[in-house]
Amino acid sequence: MLNVDYKISHISLMADDEQRMRSFYRDMLGLVEKQQSSSQFSYAFTHQDQPFLTLSFSGQKTAQQRQGLYHFALLFPNKASLASLIERLILAEYPLGSGDHDVSEAFYLNDPNGNGIELYHDRQQTLWQWDQGLVKMGTKAVDVLALLQAKEAGWSGFPVGIMIGHLHFVGDNVRRGDTFFIDQLQMSLTAKIAGSAHFYSHNAYHHHHAYNTWFGSDLTQRRPDENGLVNWTVTIDEKLFKILNQSLHDQNLSTKPNQIWLADPFGSRLVINKDYSPSD
Repeated sequence: MLNVDYKISHISLMADDEQRMRSFYRDMLGLVEKQQSSSQFSYAFTHQDQPFLTLSFSGQKTAQQRQGLYHFALLFPNKASLASLIERLILAEYPLGSGDHDVSEAFYLNDPNGNGIELYHDRQQTLWQWDQGLVKMGTKAVDVLALLQAKEAGWSGFPVGIMIGHLHFVGDNVRRGDTFFIDQLQMSLTAKIAGSAHFYSHNAYHHHHAYNTWFGSDLTQRRPDENGLVNWTVTIDEKLFKILNQSLHDQNLSTKPNQIWLADPFGSRLVINKDYSPSD
Protein backbone atom coordinates (compact mmCIF):
# COMPACT_ATOMS: atom_id res chain seq x y z
CA MET A 1 0.00 0.00 0.00
CA LEU A 2 1.22 3.48 -0.85
CA ASN A 3 1.96 5.77 2.11
CA VAL A 4 0.55 9.06 0.83
CA ASP A 5 -1.64 11.99 1.81
CA TYR A 6 -5.13 11.40 0.44
CA LYS A 7 -8.12 13.48 1.52
CA ILE A 8 -11.66 13.46 0.16
CA SER A 9 -12.39 17.16 0.27
CA HIS A 10 -15.65 17.90 -1.57
CA ILE A 11 -18.71 16.48 -3.31
CA SER A 12 -21.26 18.21 -5.56
CA LEU A 13 -24.80 16.94 -5.90
CA MET A 14 -27.61 17.83 -8.30
CA ALA A 15 -30.78 18.12 -6.23
CA ASP A 16 -34.41 19.16 -6.07
CA ASP A 17 -36.90 19.77 -3.22
CA GLU A 18 -34.88 22.80 -2.13
CA GLN A 19 -36.80 23.69 1.03
CA ARG A 20 -36.57 20.23 2.61
CA MET A 21 -32.99 19.61 1.49
CA ARG A 22 -31.71 22.92 2.84
CA SER A 23 -33.59 22.44 6.10
CA PHE A 24 -32.13 18.95 6.52
CA TYR A 25 -28.50 19.96 6.06
CA ARG A 26 -28.73 23.36 7.76
CA ASP A 27 -31.21 22.75 10.58
CA MET A 28 -31.24 19.02 11.27
CA LEU A 29 -27.50 18.39 10.88
CA GLY A 30 -26.36 21.90 11.78
CA LEU A 31 -24.05 22.54 8.84
CA VAL A 32 -23.00 26.08 7.93
CA GLU A 33 -24.90 27.12 4.80
CA LYS A 34 -23.74 29.71 2.26
CA GLN A 35 -25.61 30.74 -0.84
CA GLN A 36 -23.40 30.64 -3.94
CA SER A 37 -26.06 31.61 -6.52
CA SER A 38 -29.82 31.68 -6.89
CA SER A 39 -29.94 27.88 -7.10
CA GLN A 40 -26.69 26.73 -5.48
CA PHE A 41 -25.78 26.39 -1.80
CA SER A 42 -22.62 25.14 -0.11
CA TYR A 43 -22.19 23.54 3.31
CA ALA A 44 -19.26 23.50 5.72
CA PHE A 45 -18.82 21.71 9.03
CA THR A 46 -17.93 24.92 10.89
CA HIS A 47 -17.50 28.62 10.09
CA GLN A 48 -13.73 28.05 9.93
CA ASP A 49 -13.91 25.19 7.41
CA GLN A 50 -14.10 25.25 3.64
CA PRO A 51 -17.34 23.79 2.22
CA PHE A 52 -17.32 20.03 1.71
CA LEU A 53 -20.73 19.82 0.01
CA THR A 54 -22.44 21.79 -2.77
CA LEU A 55 -26.10 21.36 -3.73
CA SER A 56 -27.31 22.64 -7.11
CA PHE A 57 -31.10 22.86 -7.20
CA SER A 58 -31.69 22.32 -10.90
CA GLY A 59 -32.06 18.55 -10.84
CA GLN A 60 -34.94 16.20 -11.52
CA LYS A 61 -35.94 13.07 -9.65
CA THR A 62 -34.81 9.87 -11.32
CA ALA A 63 -37.45 7.45 -12.53
CA GLN A 64 -35.31 4.50 -11.46
CA GLN A 65 -32.17 3.67 -9.49
CA ARG A 66 -28.97 4.87 -11.18
CA GLN A 67 -25.27 4.23 -10.89
CA GLY A 68 -23.41 6.75 -8.76
CA LEU A 69 -23.14 7.62 -5.10
CA TYR A 70 -24.29 4.93 -2.68
CA HIS A 71 -23.42 7.05 0.36
CA PHE A 72 -20.94 9.61 1.59
CA ALA A 73 -19.52 8.93 5.02
CA LEU A 74 -18.66 11.50 7.68
CA LEU A 75 -15.89 10.35 10.02
CA PHE A 76 -16.16 11.70 13.56
CA PRO A 77 -12.97 12.14 15.60
CA ASN A 78 -14.36 10.14 18.53
CA LYS A 79 -17.34 8.19 19.82
CA ALA A 80 -18.52 11.02 22.09
CA SER A 81 -19.13 13.52 19.29
CA LEU A 82 -20.88 10.90 17.14
CA ALA A 83 -23.11 9.99 20.10
CA SER A 84 -24.25 13.60 20.45
CA LEU A 85 -25.54 13.77 16.88
CA ILE A 86 -27.08 10.29 17.02
CA GLU A 87 -28.99 11.27 20.16
CA ARG A 88 -30.28 14.38 18.37
CA LEU A 89 -31.46 12.33 15.39
CA ILE A 90 -33.13 9.72 17.63
CA LEU A 91 -34.97 12.41 19.60
CA ALA A 92 -36.11 13.95 16.30
CA GLU A 93 -37.33 10.47 15.26
CA TYR A 94 -35.30 10.68 12.06
CA PRO A 95 -35.07 7.20 10.41
CA LEU A 96 -31.70 5.57 11.12
CA GLY A 97 -29.99 2.28 10.39
CA SER A 98 -26.76 1.10 11.98
CA GLY A 99 -23.96 -1.43 11.79
CA ASP A 100 -20.97 -2.47 13.86
CA HIS A 101 -18.32 -3.20 11.22
CA ASP A 102 -15.49 -4.29 13.57
CA VAL A 103 -13.29 -1.41 12.44
CA SER A 104 -16.02 1.14 13.13
CA GLU A 105 -19.48 1.85 14.45
CA ALA A 106 -21.75 3.40 11.85
CA PHE A 107 -25.22 4.88 11.46
CA TYR A 108 -27.05 5.33 8.17
CA LEU A 109 -29.67 7.78 6.98
CA ASN A 110 -30.93 9.36 3.77
CA ASP A 111 -31.40 13.02 2.97
CA PRO A 112 -34.78 14.12 1.51
CA ASN A 113 -33.53 13.36 -2.03
CA GLY A 114 -32.52 9.84 -1.04
CA ASN A 115 -28.76 10.40 -0.98
CA GLY A 116 -27.20 7.99 1.50
CA ILE A 117 -25.18 9.33 4.43
CA GLU A 118 -23.07 7.35 6.89
CA LEU A 119 -22.05 8.78 10.27
CA TYR A 120 -19.27 6.80 11.93
CA HIS A 121 -16.28 6.68 14.21
CA ASP A 122 -13.30 4.37 13.84
CA ARG A 123 -12.07 1.99 16.46
CA GLN A 124 -8.34 2.13 17.23
CA GLN A 125 -6.34 0.74 14.33
CA THR A 126 -4.55 -1.64 16.71
CA LEU A 127 -7.90 -3.46 17.02
CA TRP A 128 -8.34 -3.93 13.27
CA GLN A 129 -7.69 -7.49 12.12
CA TRP A 130 -5.83 -8.03 8.84
CA ASP A 131 -5.34 -11.31 6.98
CA GLN A 132 -3.35 -11.53 3.75
CA GLY A 133 -3.82 -7.85 3.01
CA LEU A 134 -7.57 -7.77 3.71
CA VAL A 135 -9.16 -6.22 6.77
CA LYS A 136 -12.02 -7.86 8.67
CA MET A 137 -15.19 -5.81 8.27
CA GLY A 138 -18.35 -7.58 9.39
CA THR A 139 -21.82 -6.28 10.17
CA LYS A 140 -23.53 -6.80 13.49
CA ALA A 141 -25.77 -4.74 15.73
CA VAL A 142 -24.43 -1.56 17.28
CA ASP A 143 -24.81 -1.33 21.04
CA VAL A 144 -26.66 1.97 20.78
CA LEU A 145 -27.15 2.43 24.53
CA ALA A 146 -23.43 1.98 25.16
CA LEU A 147 -22.62 4.45 22.40
CA LEU A 148 -25.02 7.05 23.79
CA GLN A 149 -23.41 6.69 27.21
CA ALA A 150 -20.19 7.98 25.65
CA LYS A 151 -21.87 11.34 24.95
CA GLU A 152 -20.17 14.18 26.80
CA ALA A 153 -22.47 17.06 25.78
CA GLY A 154 -25.57 17.81 23.76
CA TRP A 155 -25.27 18.38 20.02
CA SER A 156 -24.06 21.91 19.28
CA GLY A 157 -22.55 21.44 15.84
CA PHE A 158 -19.84 19.43 14.16
CA PRO A 159 -16.58 18.98 16.09
CA VAL A 160 -13.10 19.98 15.04
CA GLY A 161 -11.56 17.11 13.11
CA ILE A 162 -14.71 15.92 11.33
CA MET A 163 -14.09 14.95 7.69
CA ILE A 164 -15.39 12.93 4.78
CA GLY A 165 -14.04 9.51 5.69
CA HIS A 166 -15.03 7.60 2.57
CA LEU A 167 -17.27 7.55 -0.49
CA HIS A 168 -19.19 4.42 -1.43
CA PHE A 169 -20.40 4.00 -5.02
CA VAL A 170 -22.85 1.69 -6.77
CA GLY A 171 -22.39 0.39 -10.30
CA ASP A 172 -22.95 -2.59 -12.55
CA ASN A 173 -19.70 -4.59 -12.35
CA VAL A 174 -17.08 -4.72 -9.59
CA ARG A 175 -14.36 -5.17 -12.19
CA ARG A 176 -14.99 -1.57 -13.23
CA GLY A 177 -14.33 -0.56 -9.64
CA ASP A 178 -11.08 -2.54 -9.57
CA THR A 179 -9.91 -0.99 -12.83
CA PHE A 180 -10.65 2.52 -11.63
CA PHE A 181 -9.47 2.40 -8.01
CA ILE A 182 -6.63 -0.13 -8.23
CA ASP A 183 -5.27 0.30 -11.74
CA GLN A 184 -5.92 4.00 -12.25
CA LEU A 185 -5.83 5.52 -8.75
CA GLN A 186 -3.15 3.13 -7.43
CA MET A 187 -5.18 2.03 -4.41
CA SER A 188 -5.09 -1.33 -2.67
CA LEU A 189 -7.96 -3.77 -2.34
CA THR A 190 -8.73 -4.01 1.39
CA ALA A 191 -11.95 -6.06 1.63
CA LYS A 192 -14.48 -8.02 -0.42
CA ILE A 193 -18.10 -9.06 0.02
CA ALA A 194 -18.45 -12.10 -2.23
CA GLY A 195 -18.52 -10.80 -5.79
CA SER A 196 -20.81 -7.89 -5.04
CA ALA A 197 -18.65 -5.28 -3.29
CA HIS A 198 -14.97 -4.33 -3.16
CA PHE A 199 -13.26 -1.85 -0.83
CA TYR A 200 -10.12 0.21 -1.57
CA SER A 201 -7.69 2.48 0.26
CA HIS A 202 -4.28 4.03 0.69
CA ASN A 203 -2.21 3.88 3.89
CA ALA A 204 -3.80 0.65 5.19
CA TYR A 205 -7.04 2.47 6.00
CA HIS A 206 -10.05 0.14 6.03
CA HIS A 207 -11.45 1.94 2.99
CA HIS A 208 -11.50 5.32 1.34
CA HIS A 209 -13.84 4.02 -1.34
CA ALA A 210 -16.13 1.09 -2.05
CA TYR A 211 -17.95 -0.12 -5.13
CA ASN A 212 -20.98 -2.40 -5.00
CA THR A 213 -23.46 -3.94 -7.43
CA TRP A 214 -26.31 -4.32 -4.98
CA PHE A 215 -28.90 -2.76 -7.31
CA GLY A 216 -28.25 -5.21 -10.15
CA SER A 217 -26.12 -5.56 -13.26
CA ASP A 218 -28.40 -3.56 -15.59
CA LEU A 219 -28.00 -0.28 -13.71
CA THR A 220 -27.53 2.74 -15.99
CA GLN A 221 -25.73 6.03 -15.40
CA ARG A 222 -27.64 9.15 -14.39
CA ARG A 223 -28.52 11.73 -17.02
CA PRO A 224 -26.93 15.20 -16.62
CA ASP A 225 -30.24 16.76 -15.52
CA GLU A 226 -31.03 14.11 -12.91
CA ASN A 227 -30.41 14.26 -9.17
CA GLY A 228 -27.21 12.67 -7.93
CA LEU A 229 -23.46 13.00 -7.81
CA VAL A 230 -21.99 15.47 -10.31
CA ASN A 231 -18.37 15.52 -9.19
CA TRP A 232 -16.14 14.69 -6.25
CA THR A 233 -12.77 16.11 -5.26
CA VAL A 234 -9.75 14.60 -3.55
CA THR A 235 -6.60 16.38 -2.45
CA ILE A 236 -3.34 14.46 -2.58
CA ASP A 237 0.32 15.07 -1.88
CA GLU A 238 2.91 15.93 -4.50
CA LYS A 239 4.35 12.40 -4.57
CA LEU A 240 1.06 10.75 -5.48
CA PHE A 241 0.10 13.58 -7.83
CA LYS A 242 3.29 13.07 -9.82
CA ILE A 243 2.59 9.34 -10.14
CA LEU A 244 -1.01 9.85 -11.26
CA ASN A 245 -0.22 12.79 -13.52
CA GLN A 246 2.13 10.57 -15.48
CA SER A 247 0.04 7.40 -15.53
CA LEU A 248 -3.25 9.17 -16.28
CA HIS A 249 -1.89 11.68 -18.78
CA ASP A 250 -4.00 10.36 -21.69
CA GLN A 251 -7.18 10.31 -19.59
CA ASN A 252 -6.75 13.71 -17.91
CA LEU A 253 -9.49 16.11 -19.04
CA SER A 254 -7.99 19.11 -17.22
CA THR A 255 -5.76 21.77 -18.76
CA LYS A 256 -4.66 23.02 -15.33
CA PRO A 257 -1.16 21.92 -14.26
CA ASN A 258 -2.12 21.18 -10.65
CA GLN A 259 -5.36 19.31 -11.33
CA ILE A 260 -6.39 16.02 -12.87
CA TRP A 261 -9.95 15.53 -14.09
CA LEU A 262 -11.18 11.99 -14.69
CA ALA A 263 -14.48 10.59 -15.91
CA ASP A 264 -15.28 7.94 -13.30
CA PRO A 265 -17.05 4.64 -14.13
CA PHE A 266 -20.34 5.63 -12.47
CA GLY A 267 -21.20 8.77 -14.45
CA SER A 268 -19.57 11.63 -12.55
CA ARG A 269 -16.23 13.45 -12.56
CA LEU A 270 -13.31 13.07 -10.17
CA VAL A 271 -11.21 16.19 -9.58
CA ILE A 272 -7.75 15.53 -8.14
CA ASN A 273 -5.98 18.52 -6.61
CA LYS A 274 -2.31 18.69 -5.70
CA ASP A 275 -1.82 19.83 -2.11
CA TYR A 276 1.11 22.15 -1.44
CA SER A 277 1.03 21.73 2.33
CA PRO A 278 3.83 19.58 3.76
CA SER A 279 3.09 16.00 4.67
CA ASP A 280 3.04 15.01 8.32
